[in-house]
Amino acid sequence: MKDLYQETLSQLTSPGQMFETKEVVNDSGVTFNEYINFPDSIRGYLDFALLHSDKECLVYEGERYTYKEVFEKSAQTGNALIKEGIKKGDKVAICMQNNPEFIFAYLGIVGIGAVCVPLNSWWIPSEVIYGLEHSDAKLLFADKKRMQGLESLENIKKIVTTYTPDSSFKSFSDFIKEHSTSFPEVDIGRNDHATIYYTSGSTGKPKGVLSSQKAIISTVFSWACFSSIMKEVDAQKNPITSSLLEEASAILLCVPLFHVTGSHAGMFMSILVGRKIVMMKKWDAGIALQLIEQEKISDITGVPTQTWELLNHPERLNYDLSSLKTLGAGGAPRPAEHVRQLDSEFEARPGIGYGLSETNALGALGSGDEYVDHPQSTGRVVPPLTEIKIIDKNWNELKEGEVGEIAIKSLGNMICYWKNPEATKECMSDDGWFKSGDLGKFEGPFLYILDRVKDIVIRGGENIACPEVEGSNL
Repeated sequence: MKDLYQETLSQLTSPGQMFETKEVVNDSGVTFNEYINFPDSIRGYLDFALLHSDKECLVYEGERYTYKEVFEKSAQTGNALIKEGIKKGDKVAICMQNNPEFIFAYLGIVGIGAVCVPLNSWWIPSEVIYGLEHSDAKLLFADKKRMQGLESLENIKKIVTTYTPDSSFKSFSDFIKEHSTSFPEVDIGRNDHATIYYTSGSTGKPKGVLSSQKAIISTVFSWACFSSIMKEVDAQKNPITSSLLEEASAILLCVPLFHVTGSHAGMFMSILVGRKIVMMKKWDAGIALQLIEQEKISDITGVPTQTWELLNHPERLNYDLSSLKTLGAGGAPRPAEHVRQLDSEFEARPGIGYGLSETNALGALGSGDEYVDHPQSTGRVVPPLTEIKIIDKNWNELKEGEVGEIAIKSLGNMICYWKNPEATKECMSDDGWFKSGDLGKFEGPFLYILDRVKDIVIRGGENIACPEVEGSNL
């Protein structure tokens, strides 16, 4: 298996292949590996959507959109933002439950070189205000619930989603109507700013993770590379293994788009491979089972509790779930017994991913037989751009089997914590490594996550600092 894995990796990254790489040196003199054949910006990346123009892209309750329609509505959003005075580099926030307008807004923002700031929709108004003010957001897309309590923010333009209308604000549909369905010409480069995601850590104060255009694109290309490798390896054992670009692929988007799991694994990955995105605004295992059967869902990527709820739902056996191929998870480990039960009870294979907002979710992946055989592992380091090492307190690399802090180096790493140079310096080295705050070890090629360096509470895959819990009314 090891030889076949490395052989396939070498083939897919060789000269002339899609995942061919080259060495690049950044402005600080740090050397990274970079893909030769990926776009210079997310705007260029969105052209992949037009390769699947007539395929179904987005399903939400009674609505259906093709890839062409999603592209055009995103372009309309970008043009509307420019008319509103938003320029390249300006910050535009989104705070709402999952719905199609979240995706149109997100892609419209990054498509004109503005910086998308997806805010946690679980936040209370004071936290939303903090995120808006800290990020320097000039405009906010939100639903009616998230608009409540923001009256003091008079300098931020507010657009309410059409799904929760409020006559106090302009609706999203009115905001974008009559604008061009083609993106405007904006000069956007690989190193330009793209997103700010907010993440809770052990300090209890949300930090804004600033990432570049290339960081997000690198993550998606790397996942596609890993998937191609593992499918080729599996095909050697099982000739009927489906291809990466399988016609019937569809993902159940059952996690919030304000997380990199939702936006990157759910949205951006689907654009690359032409996969149908079936959106849920709120998780419900019973509704999920209905959608899997109705929409022929092939992939689920969420937190471990979601696939566990599917497994244990009393109506599960009443549904045709044969379309399912992968049961992905991240944000927390699965117990080993859960992995084995999922693999035995479903035709789909379980998978696991490890990454952080600071790495744009890029880190390690486990799938198929390797995950079932090593269920406590989080899989292999995602090739070919990512490096992971286990270090001590002084950044010294430890030997295989020794426990230390997990450090990650890749093109997917963040630029910095926005307006927080002290926190940035604490976790990032001058030569491009990021300290994750997670304790782990390697056993062969497999990475094991053992604990956190500092304690936080995990609620459904969401990191919550202990001070936040102690200061709440829960």
